[in-house]
Amino acid sequence: MEKNFYLKKLIIQNFATFKNQSIHFRPGFNAIIGETGSGKSLVLDALQLILGSRADKRVVRKDTDYSLLEASFVCEDQGVIEFLESEGFPIDGKELIIKRLIYRNGTTKNYINHLACTVTFLATFSKKYIDLVGQFENQKLLSESYQLHLLDHYGKLSQEVSGYQKALITYKELQSRYTELELSKTHREQRLDYLNFQLQEIEKLNPSSQDEEDLLKKKNLLINVEKIQKISFQLRDIFEGDEGQPGLLSQMKKLSSLVLKNKDFLENELTDVSDIDDKLHLLFGNLNQKLDLDMDPQELEGTIERLDIYQKLKKKFGGTVETMLESQDIFTRERNKLQELDFDLDDLKLKIKNLKNDLFQLSKNLHAKRTHCASKLSKELTERVQILKMNGATIKLVLEELTDFNESGSTRANFVAETNPGEGYFKVKDIASGGELSRILLAVRQILSNHDSISIFLFDEIDTGIGGETANCIGKALFQVAANGQVIAITHLPQIAQFADSLILVQKEIQADNKSSRTESSVKEISGKMVQKEVRAMSQLN
Repeated sequence: MEKNFYLKKLIIQNFATFKNQSIHFRPGFNAIIGETGSGKSLVLDALQLILGSRADKRVVRKDTDYSLLEASFVCEDQGVIEFLESEGFPIDGKELIIKRLIYRNGTTKNYINHLACTVTFLATFSKKYIDLVGQFENQKLLSESYQLHLLDHYGKLSQEVSGYQKALITYKELQSRYTELELSKTHREQRLDYLNFQLQEIEKLNPSSQDEEDLLKKKNLLINVEKIQKISFQLRDIFEGDEGQPGLLSQMKKLSSLVLKNKDFLENELTDVSDIDDKLHLLFGNLNQKLDLDMDPQELEGTIERLDIYQKLKKKFGGTVETMLESQDIFTRERNKLQELDFDLDDLKLKIKNLKNDLFQLSKNLHAKRTHCASKLSKELTERVQILKMNGATIKLVLEELTDFNESGSTRANFVAETNPGEGYFKVKDIASGGELSRILLAVRQILSNHDSISIFLFDEIDTGIGGETANCIGKALFQVAANGQVIAITHLPQIAQFADSLILVQKEIQADNKSSRTESSVKEISGKMVQKEVRAMSQLN
C-alpha cells in the first residue's frame, strides 16, 4: 500500500549522548536496534519531543547551549494538509518539517514549516495522526472516549456519531440561548418600568412639530392679550364710531346712499363704492375675529406649561421633536420585544424538550449499534491477543448504557480482560502489564489500521518480557500494521527485527583524547539484504 504520510528523516543535535546524527526512515516497518544503554530509547524520546512532549533541559548535551531536533515528513495526505492549512501552517512541496530547539535554561522554540507554533498544537497534531504505543504511553487505550472512538471506527458508525453530535451542538446552543433569555427576564421588569415611564411621558404629550408651532403662536397671542384688546377697542371706534363721532361703516353707508341717489351722473362710481363697502365690512369682520380673544388667564399658564414639557423632553431625547419621536419608536419596539420574551422562552423550552427527546433516541440507537459492534470487536481482539501469545486471555469491550447522554452519546466503554481463565474479568488498566497493554493495543491497531486517521505508529518496549514464538507473532503483527501505516519500533529481539524493512542500529562509543573522554551515540541504517545479515548477528548475540 502506498504511504502518503510518513516520517522520512530525523536530525538529532546535542541531545544527550547524540552529538549530530541524521536518521532516515522508510515508509514500512522500521526497527530500532542496539545494545542496552546504546541510546535506542533516545530516538523515540526525540520523536516524542518533536510531537509535543514536555522538554527537560537535562537532555541538552553537556557544554552546548541547546538541543536541536528536526523531523521531516512526506505529507501527501489530504486530511493532514487540510488540517494544518486550517490552522495556519500551509504545506509547500508535500514536505512537513517540525523543529524544536531546547535551550539550557529550559525554554523552547517550536516550528512547523519554519512558522512558530505552540507545544500544545504539536501535541494536538500528533494525537490526531501519530500513535505512540509503549509501556508509559499507552494511557490512550485506557481512555473511555478513545475506546468509543475505536469502536465507532470499527463499526463504521461515523455517520450516526456525526448526526448525534450535530444535534447535541444545536441542543447546547438552544440551552445557552434559553439561559441568556432567562437572565434577560430577570432584568426585564426593571427595564420595562424604565421604558414605560419614558413612553408615558412622550405619549402624554403626544408631540408633533405642528402642535409645537401652534402652541408658540398661541403663547405669543396670550402674552399680548391686553395690547390686542386695546387695539380691538380702537378699531371698533374707527369702524363703528365713538361718543357721537361717526365711524367708517356709518360714513360708508352715507357715501353709498349719496352715490345711489345721484347715480344718473355717478353711475360709473357706484360699482367701486359697492366693492369698497363689501371690503370694509369683510376687513372689519376679520379684524374682529382675530382680535376677539375671549380667553381665560389660566389658558396662558397651560400653554406655557405644555411648551415647557416640549423643551424638557426635547432636551432629554435629542433636541428636536423628530428625535423625540424616534426615541418613542425605539422604546416601543424594545418594549414589544421584551413583552414577547415569555413567548420566546416558551417556544425555546418546547424546542429543547423535543430535541432532548430526539437526543435520547439517537443515543439509544447509537448504543444499540455499538453493542452489536462491541461483541464482534471483542471476539476479534481475543483472537488477535491469543495469536500474540496471551494464551487463554479473553478481551471484552463492555458497554454500559447511561441514564443520560453526554458528548459521546449514552455509552460508557471499558476494556476488560480475563488473562487467567476462570479467574474473572477485570478492567485492563487494573491487571495488564505494560507489555500486555502494548500487545492489546497492537491487536487493536491490526484490526483498525484501515479505518483510523493514524498514519505513523511508534512502539516502545513492546517486546519487554517476551521471547521465542511470542516475539515472532508480535513481529508479524507489526509487519501487518506497517501495511497500512509507517511503524517505528524499538526491539532487542531478532524474531521481531526480521520483519523490518529497515534496521536503525544505535551504537555507543567513548571518544577519548589526552584530556577527557565523552560518550557519543551514533546510528547506522541497514536495509535490503543486509537486514537479515544483521538479524542473524542479533540471534548469535541473543
